[in-house]
Amino acid sequence: MRRGVLLLCAVIGVVAGMCIWFARGLPDFRENLLLNLAPEMLTTMVTLLVIQPVLTRLEEERVREHLRLDYPSFCDKVAQTGDIVCVLDTFSYLLSGASAMRFAEAARTAIRRGATVRVMLLDPDSMAARQRSHELSADVRREVMRNLRELRRLEAQLPEEQRDRLQVRVYAAAPSIQLYRCGERMMVSFYPVDRLSGEGQQLEVRITTPLGSFVSERFAELWSRSRSVNEVLTRHVQFVDPDTGESGSPMWLEYVDDDGVLYLSDQRLVVELARHRDRPVTVRVDGGTEQDHELELIDTEEVALLGRLRAAFTEKYGVDAEVFVRIKGLPRAMIEVTSAERAPGGRGTAESQRGSVRGSAER
Repeated sequence: MRRGVLLLCAVIGVVAGMCIWFARGLPDFRENLLLNLAPEMLTTMVTLLVIQPVLTRLEEERVREHLRLDYPSFCDKVAQTGDIVCVLDTFSYLLSGASAMRFAEAARTAIRRGATVRVMLLDPDSMAARQRSHELSADVRREVMRNLRELRRLEAQLPEEQRDRLQVRVYAAAPSIQLYRCGERMMVSFYPVDRLSGEGQQLEVRITTPLGSFVSERFAELWSRSRSVNEVLTRHVQFVDPDTGESGSPMWLEYVDDDGVLYLSDQRLVVELARHRDRPVTVRVDGGTEQDHELELIDTEEVALLGRLRAAFTEKYGVDAEVFVRIKGLPRAMIEVTSAERAPGGRGTAESQRGSVRGSAER
């Protein structure tokens, strides 16, 4: 496009030069030339400095309507920006559909240029997700988890120093607006009841317009109340030292929930249980110090439970898991007894208490 404009300008310039060359022999040529050029130059200056900025501003402030959300076009805009990119949706086929690879490449390019990419999706475990599933007759939780897996894969492909520029969070409020922002312009839509928002009419607005300001404030409000994707996909777990009661190094472990019970799948837990078969292995979850939890390896004979856990894990993470460890609540009194057994001078008391502790555990 720019090459064609430059070519047209060159042709016009050549033609104008030839006209002046052939007219140079006319009487009072120089005076007539200056007399005609002066008002033309003045008109051009007024147009460029006054009229054109006003028209450009009016064009930018105008609300443009689109029949649907054009994912490829949005990816192209992302690849060219070095500003901020925001996505607010329940789930998005931009992240895990036909345009997923294109968006991933565009996001990597934008991040290399210094852009920040913020993605906020509906919390898959929220009541709002179940309500939206009913409205769409689709499994919103499964689609959100698929989006989150793709975003984790994208984060893993980024250099370590650039990963903080990809920010992903989930919100639990009832969805009201959809937002796709690239730089100063954004695509806005309101959620229809019976179809995806990306399939409905889109409004393209500038962030400085009243609608753009309203949507930006709504995004900021949801962002401040949202939770990190790590809280959805992992749990913060620390081993408890049996002698000192101090917490070990933090681990972010993948998990599933079954009937209100937490199950983890990580080889480090299995190794720790194998190393300490003579005593309980306890952990602290999510940084809590009020209650410690005992680990219990799920036996292969619990076929029904293992089947449910493996299906839930595959649906959540897209990979299979074979071994699971149950997190059990452990009363603080039992922790104190276990520590007393290993404390200097506490063997006699510990020996007399060991039978009652084991007996209560067996019951």
